[in-house]
Amino acid sequence: MKKRVLLGLTAALGLSLGLGTAALAEELDTENPVKIGYVGALSGDTALWGQAGLNGMELTAKQINEDGGILGREVQIIGLDGKGVADDSVTAYKKLVEEYGVCAVVGTNFSSCNIPIAAVAGELKVPVIATAASNELVTVAEDGTLNDYSFRLCFIDSYMGYLAGNYAYNELGLKTCALITDITDSYSVSVGNYMVETFQGLGGELVASEEAQGGDNDFRAQLAKIAAAQPEVLFIPWNYAEVALIAQQARELGLTCVFFGADGWDTSELTDLANGSLEGCYYISRPGFNLPEAAAYGEVYAAEYNVALESECLYGNDGVMWIKQAIETAGSDDPTAIRDALENTESFDGLLGHMSVDPATHNPSRDAAVFTIKDDQVEYVGIYAPEE
Repeated sequence: MKKRVLLGLTAALGLSLGLGTAALAEELDTENPVKIGYVGALSGDTALWGQAGLNGMELTAKQINEDGGILGREVQIIGLDGKGVADDSVTAYKKLVEEYGVCAVVGTNFSSCNIPIAAVAGELKVPVIATAASNELVTVAEDGTLNDYSFRLCFIDSYMGYLAGNYAYNELGLKTCALITDITDSYSVSVGNYMVETFQGLGGELVASEEAQGGDNDFRAQLAKIAAAQPEVLFIPWNYAEVALIAQQARELGLTCVFFGADGWDTSELTDLANGSLEGCYYISRPGFNLPEAAAYGEVYAAEYNVALESECLYGNDGVMWIKQAIETAGSDDPTAIRDALENTESFDGLLGHMSVDPATHNPSRDAAVFTIKDDQVEYVGIYAPEE
């Protein structure tokens, strides 16, 4: 019965994605599959994100294959564990290209991993599509040179920082801010700097700025200094596990201000880990499962894997579907032809919404959303696009 329900949901989802239902009637070329790679943290503290991305890719590939594949060929997903570490992620990318012969790679969701992958992708000439790796250097090197084979599905650090700073100052009416960053993480430093830069540019004041390191579990020394400065908002551009620790320790020290973060907060585990310490706080992220097509996909995903929903599975879907569109546009799964089609994408509609690509930067133009924590639950506030 469960299988029958799942297939019904899959068929319905296929219609919503425009995949059709002629799937099972067509003969797939299984001897010459379209191989698409995935690099993510399949082990370690952030494995829930990596596994969700891989699951999303595999579920979507299943649906594509049921509908006749890509150019009549079976889609095969090959996932390798990058552990959320730069060296391991580069090694995984190279193995996918050199040993498995993939035509494109999706992943990771860490800027610190995708920045070095970008250089290797340029050498091996096989495109990589980062999911939530938002640092500008993922697609454009420090000297301004375009990383020809590196793309991304997410918005960039500067945009998240701009939205967070703008929302805190203009929508919440907060006038003083503090910042705590992970100096070992390019994402944290970059987003944090843009948050403060925007906030100050609007007239806000930075009253404290502290640094720590990923892997720390005691932030009390830094938070005590921040508490003494009495900010109205504390920007915490970290990943969710450390956000929960920072928030709890901050509350223990008497900090009552609003905490504000970015897409590193975006997980179903956030509120459980934070234990009430993030009530009334905010973060910027993708719309997630709040768009109708994404909600429908979430039902199929939950039935298939019986796990909590993580937005990384939507990135997995969109990565595969964008590569599919590129291959069909090019009429080939040649990596360079795929690269060219990705670069010239004027319109792509995925579960994370509509996007276009700037060929000069490989950055997408797409919507971002605001979320808040209320009654120990994450609530969707809505799309936020302030006027310039």
